[in-house]
Amino acid sequence: MAMRARLLLTLLSAGLVATAGAATQQDLARVEADLRRVAAPWCGRLAELDAQGRRHCTVPFESFGSAGAGNAFAFLGKANITDELLATLSVDELAAVMGHELAHLVLGHGLFRMRQRLAAVPGAPDNQFLPLFEQSSVEPHSQTPADPRAQELDADTLGLVFAGMAGHDVRHGAALWRTAARRVSGWAAHGSATHPDTVRRLANATAVADAFCRAAAASRPPWPAAERLLPAYELSRDEARQQLDRAALARACGRALPRKTAS
Repeated sequence: MAMRARLLLTLLSAGLVATAGAATQQDLARVEADLRRVAAPWCGRLAELDAQGRRHCTVPFESFGSAGAGNAFAFLGKANITDELLATLSVDELAAVMGHELAHLVLGHGLFRMRQRLAAVPGAPDNQFLPLFEQSSVEPHSQTPADPRAQELDADTLGLVFAGMAGHDVRHGAALWRTAARRVSGWAAHGSATHPDTVRRLANATAVADAFCRAAAASRPPWPAAERLLPAYELSRDEARQQLDRAALARACGRALPRKTAS
């Protein structure tokens, strides 16, 4: 019953999110800066060190222009969004969408799928593009699921966590998966063989948002539980804990967090 109640609240709030206003190119630039900052520990070879030894994620967020349908996609180290999708999203929803695409890149999903295709068809023409994918992607985790639908859920999960750590409302971001199909032209065109259905994505995103805010309220890093979604390449949990901004987490959860006590 509790899960159903949370889903109902998410659905009811979705109508408010839909009228929150269209995101702009300036919003895209701000979301890019926000997400790249918090995702740096995950970015692997897609990150650079500055003179002070601080790590910066280098993944660019780009407007793909008009494509006749709302879409966002990750390709060769870039997170792209069409004008049609950008114009329908609130800023919190934009952060969830671009967090999803950034997650695909830092989880190495494109590279994983390319290697899958080449393994199935040795000597395929795609082989010439493999070095490009390897240069523009983080190496996939050994536990990366083979099912593309599971990869999409992983990207939903980590992308929403990125959005929340950057201070964007995670429950508004989660509601996107319920409202987008009726608001965004072409959103429902994704095939069921590669993408989970809307109900599954909404349930997953709602659970992620709830877990995120429970962890934030308990002064724990609000990271996904699955090992494959953790920044194993760069920072330990303790190191990343120091980077968490409690003010941002409070904004993400729409409420003040308990004052952190000294240990």
